[in-house]
Amino acid sequence: MFHRTLACLAVVAVSIAKANADPYAALNRLEGADLKRAVSAIAARGHRPLSYRDLWDVLKEADRHPSRPDYVVGIYSRAAIPAQCTEGKTPSGCSMTWNREHVWPKSKVFPRREQWAHTDAHHIAAELARCNSLRGNLDVDAGGQLHPECGSRRGKGASATWEPGDAAKGQVARMLMYVAVRYEGDPAGDKTPNLELVSRVTRDGEPNLGNLCVLLRWNQTFPVTQQERDRHATVVRRQGNRNPFIDRPDLAQRIWGRECSAR
Repeated sequence: MFHRTLACLAVVAVSIAKANADPYAALNRLEGADLKRAVSAIAARGHRPLSYRDLWDVLKEADRHPSRPDYVVGIYSRAAIPAQCTEGKTPSGCSMTWNREHVWPKSKVFPRREQWAHTDAHHIAAELARCNSLRGNLDVDAGGQLHPECGSRRGKGASATWEPGDAAKGQVARMLMYVAVRYEGDPAGDKTPNLELVSRVTRDGEPNLGNLCVLLRWNQTFPVTQQERDRHATVVRRQGNRNPFIDRPDLAQRIWGRECSAR
């Protein structure tokens, strides 16, 4: 009996070690809402909230230009911007400035800095101040008039949306999917409401963002790049938690695929 107990404990220990080594190993049999809950737990694990001021230094590293270390790269525009040319504290000689773009707009709905989504670097990136302003809080979808400076299309009217260029589409999709699983209504004390991706144009002030089905398509069409992996590694080191959709892009279809299959 003693030896049998030891053997059982050894099996349990091995299972725990495997789960710690690969947090995704236990997800193979899950789909839909059950999978979303499990992925949410992985996304929240180890998260250390940053301050809004911290983001400047994090983005200078995470979005650093690959061959020009004193520059950052705008997420939509892909412009090379001098890292020192931050909005609000612009040194002389800066012909352009950059700021902290919330890919999931903070007006939907985490306007306060103590809300963890407000300072979550997994969905906040460097961008030209003009392009950040031009995007505003629009939903992400296909269509609109091309703005070459921002490498993106912007619609007009009440149903206007924002379409990043091809170089940013996959990255944007995975950032927004991360937000939708990370923030599930404050179970971990993150002071952020439940945020959901939907397949429609949303209103300002609601905790939703579109367009889910378009984002699923972009996630599949535009695979994870080395730039995304490098950025992810920096954010993980500084913030502590992971974006599961960079580790496992296939999870997105398994979570939301049925919602879009009939569309």
